[in-house]
Amino acid sequence: MKREVVALIPVREGSGRVKDKNFRPFADEGSLLHLKIKQLKKAGCFDHIYVSSDSERAKRIASEMGATFLPRDPAMCKQSAKLYQYNTHMLQTVPGDPYVAWTMVTAPLFENYAPCVEKFLSLNKNEYDSFMTVLPFREFLINEKGRPINCMYGRWHLLTQELDNNYTITGSLYLAGKSEQIEWEYWIGVKPYLYEITKLDCIDVDYEEDFRLAEALYLWRKNGKLQYAKI
Repeated sequence: MKREVVALIPVREGSGRVKDKNFRPFADEGSLLHLKIKQLKKAGCFDHIYVSSDSERAKRIASEMGATFLPRDPAMCKQSAKLYQYNTHMLQTVPGDPYVAWTMVTAPLFENYAPCVEKFLSLNKNEYDSFMTVLPFREFLINEKGRPINCMYGRWHLLTQELDNNYTITGSLYLAGKSEQIEWEYWIGVKPYLYEITKLDCIDVDYEEDFRLAEALYLWRKNGKLQYAKI
């Protein structure tokens, strides 16, 4: 029997660094949550779209947008809960044992889900047990004392294109089996497939300036010119 692929959107009411970021107006899409559900539906590659939260606003938006709401224990929405605890709790509320894609509202410019799902399903699962999006990292790193980490000063200084291939985890998409993730207590296993995305696609809303930047870039990409939303 074919294993389903579902999208899971985790949202909570509070936000420590960006006030009300999941539900406040974003561009002309209603909110980050409205936009993410819209993007997932447009991708057409998910058997179900789930919204996990204890928020009544999230429940209302999910209903309006045609997603399924999964109630989350309020204790699993507090900052005192550990990541492995609330991730496992959310996974346990997902029906069946599908492949679960974590699709974060904090990645509003990432919408390339269909090619990712297609690639994941085509992988040899003995070779790769999970899937995540990454951004190639070729920049110079130094420590707090100014000492080089991945480069050298002076005549041996390299060009950026000569640096070793490294990556940063974007958080735009994680994908693996539900039961496997519960066993690992994490989104990915020890053999993840690294799927490269662009710097634009991996904009992450973590601070207020990220929200404003993401909004401006989203409008620019949508309308063909850079716009600044009203503050």
